[in-house]
Amino acid sequence: MANTERPYARYYIVRKCQTMCRGDAKAGSSFRQFVITSNDWISTLGKFQVLGLEGVSGNVTVNVLIDEDFNGLDAAAREFKAQVGEAEKQGFRPATKLHADEI
Repeated sequence: MANTERPYARYYIVRKCQTMCRGDAKAGSSFRQFVITSNDWISTLGKFQVLGLEGVSGNVTVNVLIDEDFNGLDAAAREFKAQVGEAEKQGFRPATKLHADEI
């Protein structure tokens, strides 16, 4: 049975965000979004969530690539960079304002 739960950020403060797309930004384009969230906006020692989603623009269904908690911002940042680097190897590029308007 398919998982019908929607992915969500457990913490309300977004510490880092990267949206990426493959090819031109148009309906049907593949995209990925990675975020680091936390419940503490000053400390670098707390819990940090790395959440990565993949989907197709124009479609509400997304796949969760990663959803893990890390102790400390340094550990979360290493995983975030690794996920973004892997996406770049697969042809995803950082989205620009122009892409965001299209997606």
